Amino acid sequence: MPPIDGEDARIKMNCHEHAIEDFNLQLEMNTLETNMLTDGNEVLPYNEGRLDELEQKKLKLLVGKRFHQNASHAYWYWLQREKGTK
Repeated sequence: MPPIDGEDARIKMNCHEHAIEDFNLQLEMNTLETNMLTDGNEVLPYNEGRLDELEQKKLKLLVGKRFHQNASHAYWYWLQREKGTK
């Protein structure tokens, strides 16, 4: 749904930016947990399944982050267009 005015667009853009920050934190945690399951390039014994789960989770997190980043950019664009019409 398009924003009703500039303030609404800024609020929506900020909400998406906050979501991106959360996704970054989750990705950082995922990386840390992945590193705990490996020794260099070698997967520690019995951790292959968990490592696969973390890779799938990372993909989902990146897809979610991309959604919020694109939405934030769309609201930024709307605000720029709105400035140009005044």
